[in-house]
Amino acid sequence: MTTQRPIFISVIQYQPELEAGTLTPLQLVDMLDSLGVDGIELRRELWPNYASELPAVRERLQALGKQVTYATFSTLFAPTDDAHQLLLHDLNTARALGSPLLRVFPGAAPADTTDAAWTKALESVAYAEEIGIQIALENFGRLPGGLISEMTHILNNITSPALKVNVDVGNYATHGEDVVEAIKLIGDRVIYAHLKDKAGDKSDDTTYLGGGSSPMDSIIAALNALPQPVIYCFEFVGGGEAADRIAKSIAYLKAKEN
Repeated sequence: MTTQRPIFISVIQYQPELEAGTLTPLQLVDMLDSLGVDGIELRRELWPNYASELPAVRERLQALGKQVTYATFSTLFAPTDDAHQLLLHDLNTARALGSPLLRVFPGAAPADTTDAAWTKALESVAYAEEIGIQIALENFGRLPGGLISEMTHILNNITSPALKVNVDVGNYATHGEDVVEAIKLIGDRVIYAHLKDKAGDKSDDTTYLGGGSSPMDSIIAALNALPQPVIYCFEFVGGGEAADRIAKSIAYLKAKEN
């Protein structure tokens, strides 16, 4: 697309193949050129051998001139000390991979900002800033951590430049909230967007952009209007036709360029 709006795929498009072992993350990286995208979002949960395979994946990305992001199911408000340490580990992995960000979920943020959970969250954000990584906080598809009010509560109380936002356009809709309104409220912190179109009643019923029932035109217009760079990452399922869905989504985005 553009340097302001690079287009990424997610391993979600190829999750069945990765889980079956018929495709590896390194092989998927080798497909990026043919898919016509700028980069890929890798995930710890779908990369069991990430520790040993990471150096080769990073080297191949660099050789191809492709970008990478890293996402995990860690939460900013970690429920245990072990979970907090895993979040710090994930930040280190993102740095080692060459990702500028780590996608995480909020978790349960206490209303009282003097609660000890806030201390750990602030420590994680401070560590991210120290190592040069931004945390891209995503509105979760379930609760807690999925509502606009929860996101604004956290962002209003942690103003560090290391804490930014990933807008998941499907998750707000899952909670019956307006995606465009969310973008207006927290748009100045957005650096990342998970793009998908709603294909059915379930939260994981997703498809290519323009192929479902989401108000994609207004959502993309709101994202395109943001002045800062934002990575656009496809997060719809592949459905056995991942390359075709990716191509249709790229065409949709290009048609919306100013």
